[in-house]
Amino acid sequence: MPKGHYARRGSQTTKDKDGAPPHFVIEDSLGYLVNAAARLLARALHSRIVRHGVPIGQWPFLLFLWEEEGLSQTELSRRIPIDEATTVRTLDRMERDGWVRRARNGRDRRQVQVFLTRAGHALKATLLPHAVAVNDQATQGLGEAQKALLNALLREIIVRLTDDDAPWPSPGPTGRATARGAGDTRAPTTAGGKAVRPKRSDSAPPTAARKGPRGRGTSR
Repeated sequence: MPKGHYARRGSQTTKDKDGAPPHFVIEDSLGYLVNAAARLLARALHSRIVRHGVPIGQWPFLLFLWEEEGLSQTELSRRIPIDEATTVRTLDRMERDGWVRRARNGRDRRQVQVFLTRAGHALKATLLPHAVAVNDQATQGLGEAQKALLNALLREIIVRLTDDDAPWPSPGPTGRATARGAGDTRAPTTAGGKAVRPKRSDSAPPTAARKGPRGRGTSR
């Protein structure tokens, strides 16, 4: 793909003869720009962590488990967020790779809890520097105030859309797990370190009252 493909092009918009609003410009679409940035972040991170045997689809699972072990499969599915079938498939692979182990909850046998193995814990020191490097590359040339504002605005967007009742898209025909947030189009997570729940920042523009977010994203 050409290097300048995602750069804003000087496309012109025209009005219909009846005075209708200008046509939709893809390069000015928030969804398009966020989607493009997320995919490129995922590609950059994947190229680094896959060398250590970790595909990008496993990244958000590791982030949340490094922060809090013993989460149930259902809770991981909610936090990332992806459908539970994809969660199970990804955990199956992670268990085969030796990163996690699963156990039934002693108080509620219906719940399956997920724990990191010693190898899974050791990955943290290996992989987090790669995430930091990708974030640094993506924000190169931005000042600290600009970075803070960017994060605050993205959190505002996440909060506004978290309570949308639209269902998540089903995974593709291959059934392969993808990391929302580490780079797919559907995640409030980014190539960062500790997972944090999106919240309104004082540096973000004021917004109307709304419900709090149900999920959590990951940020640096």
